[in-house]
Formats: sequence, C-alpha cells, structure tokens
Amino acid sequence: MKYALPIIALLLSSCAMSVTSTSNMAPLAPQSAQSAQEALRPYYATMSANLPKAPSNPALSADTVITRFAFGSCVNENRDMKFWDVIAAQNPQAFLLIGDNVYGDTRPTNGADMPTLTASYRKLNSRVEFDRFRRSVPMITAWDDHDYGANDAGGAFAFKEWAEKAYETYWGSSDAVKSRPGVYESRIVGPEGKRVQFIMLDGRFFRSALANMPYRDLSPTLGWYIPNMDPNATVLGAAQWDWLAQELEKPAELRFIISSTQVITDAHNFEGWTNFPKERDRLYALLGQKGVNNAIFLSGDRHSGGFYKTNAPGLSKPLWDFTSSSLNLAFGKGDGGEREPDPRRTGGFWGIANFGQIDIDWAAKKVVMTLRKDDGSVIETQVANAID
Repeated sequence: MKYALPIIALLLSSCAMSVTSTSNMAPLAPQSAQSAQEALRPYYATMSANLPKAPSNPALSADTVITRFAFGSCVNENRDMKFWDVIAAQNPQAFLLIGDNVYGDTRPTNGADMPTLTASYRKLNSRVEFDRFRRSVPMITAWDDHDYGANDAGGAFAFKEWAEKAYETYWGSSDAVKSRPGVYESRIVGPEGKRVQFIMLDGRFFRSALANMPYRDLSPTLGWYIPNMDPNATVLGAAQWDWLAQELEKPAELRFIISSTQVITDAHNFEGWTNFPKERDRLYALLGQKGVNNAIFLSGDRHSGGFYKTNAPGLSKPLWDFTSSSLNLAFGKGDGGEREPDPRRTGGFWGIANFGQIDIDWAAKKVVMTLRKDDGSVIETQVANAID
C-alpha cells in the first residue's frame, strides 16, 4: 500500500499530460479532475515543505501615490536577463509580473510533484539580474499556463493544487490568497483622490475546457481554439466572479484589471477571452453595472505586444487592453500586425522583446501607456482618459 499514491500520481500525470499537450483530445471531465485532486492530497501532504522562495522584496506602501509602474510577462529563466536592469532604470514604483513568470513545464517528467516547476523557480533565483531587481522594486504577480504547470491548462489540470502551493510559497502570497483556491488578489494603493486598484485575476485554476477545431494535418496559422458556447463554461469560476464584483465596488480613481491572456481581441484562435465570449460579455456587463469607467486591462501571453480598444454597453469611456509580452522570449522581429489584422488594435503587433510602462498624470487625468523594447526605447505609446 505504501506505493499506492505514487502509482496513482503517475497514472494521473500520464492522463493530465495527454490532455494538456494534445489540443485535439478531450479534457478531463470536471468530476474526474476533482477526484484526481482529492486522490493526490494525501500524497502532497507527505512531501517536503522545502519549496523555493523568491528573494526578499520591498513592500509597496499603501499610501504611495502611484505615478509610474511597469509590467511584463513571459520570462524564460534560462535566457538573457538584461531587461531587469533596463526596467529598473525607468524608476518604476512597482512591477507587475503577470504570467509565465518561469517556464516550468518545458521538460515535464509526468511527476505529480512537478519537479521541473520548482527547478525553474530555483534557476530564476540564480540569475543575478532578477535578484537585484527583486530586492529593489516592489512586485505583484499573477500566473499563466507555463508557471501553472501545463501548456494551455485550465481547471481540469490534475496537479493544480501543488502548482498553487509552489507559486504561493515562491512569491510569498498574502494570507488572503493562501486562504482560498486560486491565486487572484486585489490591492488599492494611494490616498483618497489618487487611489489605484490592481486586480490580479486567475484565469487558470477555475477555467473550463477550451473548445477545439477538428483536427487537420496542416496546423492553422492563428491557433486551434474556437469559442466555447456552453452556457455553463467559465473563466473565473463562481467564487472569483463574486469576489470581483465586490472589488469593483471599492472606491478607487483608477483601476488596472490584470488578465494573463488577452481580453478584447478576436483576431486569433490562440488562448484568450475570445475562447469564452459569454464570459467576456459577462465581464463587460459587470463593469457597466458597476459604472466602472476607470478600468484598463493589462495582459500578456502572446509573445508580442500591442494596444486594443473597444466600447462596452453601459460605459461612457472606451476599454483599453494593453498587452506586453515577452520580456525575453519574443517570437518575431518587428511588427507582425499584417499576419493578425484586428480593427480593435490601435497600432502594430510587436513580436520583439518588450515591457509595458504606465505613467499616471493625476493633474491632467491621463494615463500614458508605453510599450518599450528591452533596451528601454519606445515602440509605441497610447493615452487613456481613464481617471475618475
């Protein structure tokens, strides 16, 4: 009997890897996913608590008047890290690392303890540029699939509870985050009249299965996924939706809603809120119901950066989605917008290493959004009149 749990873990691992790495295979049913997690809990309870932790990080004071912060996504822990010093030179008051913070699923061993994930965190710790940045600039984090544990994975991922434990341990998550499933959180920074709310969504832990195109030998250029029109399909899950509604009722003059995947665009069939149009409509409707005219989406995932804008019912101002990706794992060499035409995109689609910078002009009530190269030079700038 002492071998039972490792054997269960191995079997579950084999199942999960086939689900998450092969886009034309059916995902685990919710019941079987839940059973897998329940079966693994005794196994995880016996494991060492010696999980890696990130270097110490200064706190972001609650009374800070935010005038500049930066954000980015997709950090391969094995690649060049010079961008950390470049971002630090911009003197941001905070940095948001919003997903694929390591690539812990690139060499999976099919083990329920996901050793490659913890190895990736330890590798990131060994990079002196990250260590230097982490010790000097306050950070807020969210996760995406490659630090969640499996490519494009959602709520059916059998090992998600251990991935959550590793994430919360490494990044030193708050007690509120640790007290509930998933890693979503919210912070309000600044005095009355200059309050900034950062809402970090978790689009992985509860997300329903992706819907796929029928298999064909020639892979589609812009992805395999089609909209999941199941009325019960979810991105955030019931508890997180309720929490989000409550967060949007809190007073703030400016809000940034962070989604690891893109929100507004429909121009591709990769991951994004486009996979769940009913859920995106629900998100827009919630903003309209709460009268949230001061929100900007920040997103990553795509290994390219760009700006998107749309109008939503009930809102008097346009919604922006500022995508910054990747910090050091870009897939292109310049503007790839012709490959992915999109009337909602305001400029190019930049497949070069980049980070996002936000400058807040409280007197003019303007938010200047700048996409920068990894050498700090400007790629593109947009201005949003999003401050209440």
